[in-house]
Amino acid sequence: MSTWNYRVIRKQHETGESVSFQIHEVYYDESGAIKGWTEKPVQPSGESIGELREDIGYFLTAFRKDVLERYEVNDKELLRPAYEDQEINEGHYFELMDRTSVALNYLIESVGNHPVVRKNAALRSTFEQAETALAELYQLAAKLEFEHVGG
Repeated sequence: MSTWNYRVIRKQHETGESVSFQIHEVYYDESGAIKGWTEKPVQPSGESIGELREDIGYFLTAFRKDVLERYEVNDKELLRPAYEDQEINEGHYFELMDRTSVALNYLIESVGNHPVVRKNAALRSTFEQAETALAELYQLAAKLEFEHVGG
């Protein structure tokens, strides 16, 4: 059974000086390989506010997946992850630590301090798991920073 989802596609402009990002429908074959995509980008729509909100939710899931880019092989246009050849530089390790710290602080302030989370044991437990996971991510990023830059 073939499937589809929304994906962000990075487009390099012909001048080579600028890029744009757009959301397209991407279609997959039974094995999960990309078999096609919409030529033009899509936009959210619905026959009610609720349907529009739901469609926007599906659009947001596109940001959880790799950004794709077009490329040609034997005059055939294909898609691949846009940043698979991206080199990791020394600044990336600290940048990850910084972003993780910001996310952790935001999580604590915006979610952990919410009265429903504070007063509901199940929610509090789940929140604490998320908080612990982000703290562990920070520690792992710090270890990489030390190994690659400071160690």
